[in-house]
Amino acid sequence: MRLFGKSKAVSVLPVIDVPEGFHAPPKTQWGFTPSLQSGITQDGISGNILTGTTLGPHVTLHHSGDGAQFSIRQTDDYGTGLVFEFGDFTSDFFSLAFELPLEGVLALGRQDLLRFVLRTQAKEPFQAYARLNLCHGPNTEQVVRMIEIGKGESYAEFDIFYTGFEQKRATSAWIDLIINEPAHKHLALEEAIILRRARASL
Repeated sequence: MRLFGKSKAVSVLPVIDVPEGFHAPPKTQWGFTPSLQSGITQDGISGNILTGTTLGPHVTLHHSGDGAQFSIRQTDDYGTGLVFEFGDFTSDFFSLAFELPLEGVLALGRQDLLRFVLRTQAKEPFQAYARLNLCHGPNTEQVVRMIEIGKGESYAEFDIFYTGFEQKRATSAWIDLIINEPAHKHLALEEAIILRRARASL
């Protein structure tokens, strides 16, 4: 029992769940790496994969094609990623939704930046969209950024300060990776990482 003076504050280390060897930028306070393979066996899946299919606890896929034909398999190098081969894909878009865990949502504020990092390989690199969705009360804020696909590591960054996000009413958040015209594209998604860090003071 402490009799004299004020009790000393206990420092809480930030929870930064990122791949081993990954260098998080300065002022990173939180990091999350969604599991990509937990819903995909080594044999993979192919054929008519329905929109809304879950790939992992925080990852779902979406498309607008009725009976869209494509395949998903684990990467050949025993890594943690997935390979998507679209062939004659009938949908005009394909997206992966990466949901932030609740603790990450509740800690997110207007003073923060969210960085969405991808490690990808593709036969022909292309541009895609990263869309941040912030739900607070009945409202959803959306911010869209371009992101490079197929050139190794790339990222999109979202500044929460310029949104109308209300932290006290936060309920959920996710980032959509949106690929337009995916037919005949071949994509290896090796890693997806979400980071929260403090923005510079104005």
